Amino acid sequence: MPLSYLVLAATLFAATRAHGAWGVAFAPQDDSAARPAIVYLHGMWATPEDSCAIFERAATPFGFLVCPRGNARMPDGGPMWSGGYADAARQVHAALDAAEAMAPGKLDRSAGGTLVGYSNGAWFAVQIALGEPGKWTGLVLLSMKVELDAPRLRAAGVERVLLAAGDADMARGEMERAAAAAQSAGLPARFVSLGAGGHAFPGDMGDRMREAIAWVRAAPDR
Repeated sequence: MPLSYLVLAATLFAATRAHGAWGVAFAPQDDSAARPAIVYLHGMWATPEDSCAIFERAATPFGFLVCPRGNARMPDGGPMWSGGYADAARQVHAALDAAEAMAPGKLDRSAGGTLVGYSNGAWFAVQIALGEPGKWTGLVLLSMKVELDAPRLRAAGVERVLLAAGDADMARGEMERAAAAAQSAGLPARFVSLGAGGHAFPGDMGDRMREAIAWVRAAPDR
């Protein structure tokens, strides 16, 4: 294979994916105009490296997929999320800075972003949305009992919330009730099953997330 081809391939790969101590990011499929961020917050016993790529096909049609590394450490040394909004926000913004460097001027950080969180990352996704009014319009919350303050979320600019868990996940019942309560309170919300499993991603997680992210990024119900 010609060396020039290898150099070109490496350049294209570097332009579409970035990785570092801050986490992992993928560039959007189309960067002809500025695009928002779809930020994924991993759960405990997970890393950006082992889960970010699962969301690539679901997120990159809309914008940058950005997967920051948790701000704290598990006893085994793995990353997790801890503290409150300010603690998580530092990691999120460091990852956004790194993603922006992939395509300068093409990441729109002002509005229209989506937050996806799994397990304890879901709780922090809600805190980020509440702490940064006007920046995040959609939430995808996975496998975590969360309380949704519909009026506060709407005031922060959140337009749609999707909650999802496996049928055997202990959080499922509470998440279904949270979605129904938010919908009744005027915040478009829905619960979807992740299949028969428990607190883990199903084999078709990427396809399921394509539908989930597309739904929260659609115009809100009128």
